[in-house]
Amino acid sequence: MSTRHLSAKNQTWPTLTGLKDTQPLWFYAALFNFVLMAFCLIAGAFDDRTFNGVSVWSKPIKFGLSIGIYFLTLVWFASFLTKETLASSAGKCLVAIPLIAGVVEVLYIAVMAGLGLPSHFNYTSTFTTIMYSLMGLGAASMVLVLPWMAYLITRQNPISNPLIFAIVIGLCLTLILGGGFGNYLGSSNNHWVDAAPTDANGLWLFNWARDGGDLRVAHFFGMHAMQAFPLFALLLPINWNKKLKLGLLSGFIICYAIFSVGTFIQAVNGQPFLPS
Repeated sequence: MSTRHLSAKNQTWPTLTGLKDTQPLWFYAALFNFVLMAFCLIAGAFDDRTFNGVSVWSKPIKFGLSIGIYFLTLVWFASFLTKETLASSAGKCLVAIPLIAGVVEVLYIAVMAGLGLPSHFNYTSTFTTIMYSLMGLGAASMVLVLPWMAYLITRQNPISNPLIFAIVIGLCLTLILGGGFGNYLGSSNNHWVDAAPTDANGLWLFNWARDGGDLRVAHFFGMHAMQAFPLFALLLPINWNKKLKLGLLSGFIICYAIFSVGTFIQAVNGQPFLPS
């Protein structure tokens, strides 16, 4: 396997053209999610139906944005892998697994929203029960592939580089935190803990409960560790000493992990992330 050495280009903010050329399927999956999000935003402007106190289109809007960012992040990380790696049988599996899971999930959420029905925690029929289980499997696969990608990146790039270190740790902690909190959330009856069963009057944009616990908070922060750590690394001045960068980055990662666990403890104890 050939090795891709980290270049100055890799250490800067990625461009859209560069992302598209790196892994087109993931890039277009991201674009698809953003287009779907835009469609749902427009639909919500003309459709006054609500579910759990908010627009029926609120969930596909949020998932379209989140999964779109997920795929853009994967494309960026793919720039640290050789084309041979991505073109191999294992590389094609790495691309296909989250691609299929992410696109199917957001499509199902959007279709159910259009019907005015819940996509999550819906056990009203055999079909919705099966689909909810399949969504859970799909969501699990989307985080289970992350350490695999982290392993490939460490084989082809120096882990002593702060950006590579941030990417690798971010991918692994997203599985542990995002996947762990997500599994707890998915196995619960709903996302509220000692809170009114409605998203109305929740925290702006996220709709997180403000009168009790909400399991979605910890899941959100856990899932976005894969973006938070590399972005922090990129914000550090280029001319700073590598050892200093790694120290600051390690401190940020520890604080972020503690904060994420803290939001989970808050939620299971019925405490709101930000009270009203």
